Amino acid sequence: DSRDATSGCLFWAIRGEKHYGGKFAFSAVEKGAAAVVLEKQDKNINVPVILVKNGLSSLQRFASYYRDKFSVKVIGITGSNGKTTTKEMLYSILSRKFKVLATRGNLNNHIGLPLTLLGLEKKHKYCVLEMGANHSGEIKMLCKIAKPHCGIITNIGSAHIGEFGSMKNILKAKTELFDSLSARGIAVINNDDPYIKPVSEKISCRKISFSTTGNADVRCSDILSRERATSFTMFNRGKKMMIQIPVPGIFNVSNALSASAAAIALNDGISRDDIVLGLRKFAPPKKRMEVFRTKSGAIIIDDAYNANPVSMRNAIENYSKIFYNRRKILVIGDMLELGRFGLAEHKRLGRFIREGKHADLLYTTGKLSEYTAIEGAGMHFKSKEELAKELVRVVDKGDAVFFKASRMISLEDIIAILRK
Repeated sequence: DSRDATSGCLFWAIRGEKHYGGKFAFSAVEKGAAAVVLEKQDKNINVPVILVKNGLSSLQRFASYYRDKFSVKVIGITGSNGKTTTKEMLYSILSRKFKVLATRGNLNNHIGLPLTLLGLEKKHKYCVLEMGANHSGEIKMLCKIAKPHCGIITNIGSAHIGEFGSMKNILKAKTELFDSLSARGIAVINNDDPYIKPVSEKISCRKISFSTTGNADVRCSDILSRERATSFTMFNRGKKMMIQIPVPGIFNVSNALSASAAAIALNDGISRDDIVLGLRKFAPPKKRMEVFRTKSGAIIIDDAYNANPVSMRNAIENYSKIFYNRRKILVIGDMLELGRFGLAEHKRLGRFIREGKHADLLYTTGKLSEYTAIEGAGMHFKSKEELAKELVRVVDKGDAVFFKASRMISLEDIIAILRK
C-alpha cells in the first residue's frame, strides 16, 4: 500500500481487480521507497526499477525463495472456522519459549501469506501461517510457497460453499494442506469432524488427534463457558492440565485443543506450563466473541467479523447457554458467499433460532436475512440505521445483545451506536 511506504522500503506493484499498483509507485517513491517492482517501465520513477512480467506471481516466487533461506518450521492452519483464533493461541504457546512469526490479522491469502513470509528473520524458530481459500487449488499454492512442516485443519464447514459448489469440494480443498506435508511432517486431526476423520486414515505422515467429546491424543472434560472466559481440563498421555482461555464458547475449546496438540507434537521443549499460560494469556482476535458492557448495564457480544452456517449456529447456541439468565437479543446479518445455498441456509437459521428458543428478540438486516426473520419470528430492517434506532429504544439493563454477520455487512456500525 503506497500510503504505508517508508524510507528505504521496496514498493511492489501488483494488479488488482480494479487498479494496477504501478499507478501509485511515484507516490511511494516520494515517501522514500528505495526501489520499485513494476510490470512496465515508468519514466517518472527516479529510483531503481525491477521489471517483471507479473507482479503477483513474482511476489509469490520471491517469498518462497526468501522462506528457503531460513531453517524455520512453518505451521499452516486452515479450516472453515477458527483459523485466526487457533493461530493466535498457538502463537501465544510457542512464544513462551521461542521467537515466532505469525500472520498479522487475517492476511491469509495469495497476497497476505507471501507478505507474512517476507517478515522472517534469523531469530524466528517458528512461523505460524493462517491459510484461507475459496477455490480449489489455493491451499496447494500457498503450501508450495510456505512449505509447512505441520498442518492443522480446524474443521470442515459450509463457508464459501457458493464458490466451492459442494462440501466434497470444500473437503478436497482444505485437505490440500495435509497432502503437502512430507513423510516427516505432522498432521493435526480433528476427531470430532465427520469429514476430516475418515480422510486422516489415509495420511502417511505423523499424526496427532484432538477431540472435545471422545477418544483422541489430546482431549478434554469439564467444560465451563462463562461470559468472558472458558475453563476445562485437558488430557494428554495420562497427564492433565487445568486450562482457562479468555474467550467464551465451547467451539473455542476445540481451537485450544488443536493449538495444544500442535505444540505437543512439535516436541521442542514446550512444557505443560507453557501451554497453560500460553492459552490463558493469548490475545483474542477482535470482533470474535468480544464482550462489552454499556453504561446502562447491557452486555454486547461482538462476533461480527464473519459468518457461515456452521459458525453462526455454534455461536448462537453457545451465546444462549452462557446468557440464559438474561433477555437475549439476536442481531443477525447476511451470511455471504453461499451461492445457490444462501436462501435455504438463511431459512434454516431462522428455524434453528425459533425451535431452539435461542432468542427473546430477533432482529435482522440484509437481503437474505429477511428470510431468517420470517422463519425465526423476528423483525427485519431494510437499513442498519433503522435497526440501530430500534435497538437504542428497546435495549435495557441486563440484556445480552449478540451480533453476527459476514464481514461486508459491517454490523460494527450498529455496535458503535449502541455502545454510546
